[in-house]
Amino acid sequence: MKNILIPTDFSANAWKATVYAFSLFQNELCNFYFLNACKPEFYTPDINGASLAQAKSENKVLMNKLLKEVAIINKNQNHRFKSIIIESWLNDAVVEIQNEIIFDLIVMGTKGETEADDRIFGTNSMNVIETVDHMPVLLIPENCVYVPEVKKELVLATRFDKSFSDYEISFLIDMAKKFKACIRILYIQDTENLSEEQLNTKEELHNYFKDVSHSFHTLTNIEVTKGIHSFIQSRNSDVLVLNHKKRGFFQNLFSKSLLKELGKKPQIPMLFMPSDL
Repeated sequence: MKNILIPTDFSANAWKATVYAFSLFQNELCNFYFLNACKPEFYTPDINGASLAQAKSENKVLMNKLLKEVAIINKNQNHRFKSIIIESWLNDAVVEIQNEIIFDLIVMGTKGETEADDRIFGTNSMNVIETVDHMPVLLIPENCVYVPEVKKELVLATRFDKSFSDYEISFLIDMAKKFKACIRILYIQDTENLSEEQLNTKEELHNYFKDVSHSFHTLTNIEVTKGIHSFIQSRNSDVLVLNHKKRGFFQNLFSKSLLKELGKKPQIPMLFMPSDL
């Protein structure tokens, strides 16, 4: 039985991420936990006249409505649904509840109800990626729809500078099977030759994925982030996998200036692997 955490602010983007998760795990036994975090600082009488207690009460109504809508669209007997409302910032709430429940994956939308249209990712998704670095996080863009029974392509961007744990490998193979995807391992060459350590890591990946359709790709003379975006756009890839190795990586990778330079942001899910597993 898998435990899937779905943060929600009851926005359209959160709902689309929910539907995507249902489709992705349609053939598995799953507990889906819907998490709503009430930010205390946003609910003081001095700001908008609403108390935190009132906000939590209103969110309980919205949560019950969400569960009713879920029951209507999801008749899958393999799926169970639970709800949690916590008085906290979202990233702190995730850290708090994962001390009691072991989650296999976080699935969330990229933007919330109040996020500006010109931002590729919202504050909540960025904070979760930056804070929760011990759990995989799958971000679903607002216009992304899961299409079953269609062969897909999963792009693993790596520098070959770290060994992959058994957990990471088994998780990636499992996700590739769920997406019915080939794995394309992408390296943006920033030195003339791979070091011995990098060569060993590359060979390890080849052995790990021996039973999965996979291939290696190298781009040269291009900045790392531009190379990743160019690769997935030119091939119409379906999922991008990144290893969350250090804090700050998320913001640096998707800087606003870079997005303006590229023109149009990619519309594919992004899977962030944990840094300490």
